[in-house]
Amino acid sequence: MTHLIRQMGHVTFGTPDPERSAQDLVDLVGLRVSGRHDRTVFLTSNERLYEIAFRQDTERYVATVGLEAMDAHAVDEVYRRAISDGLEVIDDRPLGPAIEHAVRFKAPFGLIIEVHTPVKRSEAARYIGPGSRPPRIEHVNFKVPDVLAVRDVFTNVLGLKLSDRTTGDEFNWFRAHDGYHHTVAVFRGEPALHHYAFDFHSLQDLARIADSLVLKDRTLLWGPGRHGAGGNVFQYYVDPNNCVVEMSVGMDRIYDDALYQARDWEMMASHRWINLWGSAPPNNFSEPGVAFASTPIDLKPGGIPPSV
Repeated sequence: MTHLIRQMGHVTFGTPDPERSAQDLVDLVGLRVSGRHDRTVFLTSNERLYEIAFRQDTERYVATVGLEAMDAHAVDEVYRRAISDGLEVIDDRPLGPAIEHAVRFKAPFGLIIEVHTPVKRSEAARYIGPGSRPPRIEHVNFKVPDVLAVRDVFTNVLGLKLSDRTTGDEFNWFRAHDGYHHTVAVFRGEPALHHYAFDFHSLQDLARIADSLVLKDRTLLWGPGRHGAGGNVFQYYVDPNNCVVEMSVGMDRIYDDALYQARDWEMMASHRWINLWGSAPPNNFSEPGVAFASTPIDLKPGGIPPSV
């Protein structure tokens, strides 16, 4: 099956305090604010106009998770498949700025996915600022009650490839055209976005973020360690909206879809499938997360603008 998704796109949140949310990512992770417009703050870590957006609202929610398509034809193909599978299409206009073509639909358990043409590359690649300045947003990880129900959408509608799974399908990992082990992951739980992740250069970047958390009188949620599925070094903290942020270094890359076979990880054998270095996640690791908007955000005067 031909790839339709090139790479991770963006995440757009609703939050009562977008400025605090944005500043936290600036201070700790090293993103920069690329624009503000009508209650929305946009942030990026590279040439893209934005990868994260915080929209002011009375509630905390995920407005959409964006996946960057191969091209406009791929967006149209996702639209066709979503309709054919009986999924609710919310809009055929992009929610965020600097995107020419998009389709936003509701997946099982209320997950809201936007497949879109590339976000405009208009920002300087290098910039001055705090934090470790990651090269890119890397992946997202959802919680859903039934992993197999969303796997059908991820593979059949979005054209993602299954990279790994646990033997009971408690966890699944999916990759896009760029070959990184996963752009989207999912595990069993109450429906929400559990975490969003950034790709960093080195372990020193992770140490710098952990030290910065201390200065904010906060701690890591888990890590550092090395995941079995994905092979990346990781650590996690919780952001002001109760969503987990993962810092990732050295994720495996799959260069040949025809030769690669998805691996099965046995959860009951040990916890090394999730951390090769040994320590299990804390008991509360799966608790944080931000639910998706119960009522999809609509494009209207006062909403997110077509450009920043």
